[in-house]
This record gives sequence, C-alpha cells and structure tokens, in this order.
Amino acid sequence: MRCFLAIEVPDEVKNELVRIGKEFSFSGKYVEKENLHLTLKFLGEIDEKDIAKIREKIRKIKLSSFLANLGKIGIFPSEKLIRVLWVGVEPADKVRALYEEIEKILGNKPGGFESHITLARIKSILDKKEFLGKIKKINVKPIEFKVGEFVLKKSILTSKGSVYEDIERFILK
Repeated sequence: MRCFLAIEVPDEVKNELVRIGKEFSFSGKYVEKENLHLTLKFLGEIDEKDIAKIREKIRKIKLSSFLANLGKIGIFPSEKLIRVLWVGVEPADKVRALYEEIEKILGNKPGGFESHITLARIKSILDKKEFLGKIKKINVKPIEFKVGEFVLKKSILTSKGSVYEDIERFILK
C-alpha cells in the first residue's frame, strides 16, 4: 500500500489555501480541499506486514507540539519549469525538526525538505509572466494553527483521484 506521513491542517487553513488557488490560471490539477496537508515523508509502497514495524518506530518520536502558520507562496522546481504551486508553513525549523526526527528513526539520512502544502500540480501555463506576477502580489493570511500530531496515511489511487485513509495518529507532547 502507498503510505506517507503528514501534518493535517484545520478547515480554516484549507479554506485560505483554496482561496489562494483560485487566483491562478493554468492547466493542471488542484489538490482537493479534503486532501490538503503537509507531507513530512512519502514512504511509497509498503508491504502490509511492514506497517507494524514502521508504526512501532514512529511511536518513539518524542517531540513537542508547536504553533505554526501559513507562510509564503512558492513554486517547484523553478520559474522556467513550474510544476507545483505551494504555500509554506512556518516556523520551518520546527517542521524540519519533525521531518529530521522521522528520517532518523526510520534509518534514513535527511535530505532536501521544504515545509509546504501543495496547492496544485501544473502541466502548463498560458501566461507565465502573469502567473509569476500573481505569486509576488498574493497576500497569504498567516493563519495560526496547532501542530499537536502527525498521521500515517494510506493513499488509495482511484479514477477520481487519491483517497486518503488514516492508519495511525501520533501525538506530539
């Protein structure tokens, strides 16, 4: 099964993210409102028998909860080739600390990580100059929310898009 670890965000944050997304014109796909989240670690295809081991390891994480807020809007991978529209989550160092702890506990070496929520996956943009101009002008409301847990989720691919199912919630102190 396809699995990932994520921080979920409250409806107020999701509403702001949907509002921001509506400002842009492109060919591609918005992330459905109910699926908006911050991915901490994409685990990929996991054999069902290995889930118990992963859950046991992750339960050992003992970080504290923290307050976060929406940050700047951005794109991946570059202005020349825009494929993802995202909004950052601050403080990035707190989110990164959780990511690094997950990597360490799973026996991985931490790599590149950007604290963000994906709004859309982009295939093409008719007017790139206008798109980039909007990024500079958009005012993201820095809505504050508590990060008191993260979730191990299963991603089920359907003809209508991904459906996420919670496997386990991990509470932060």
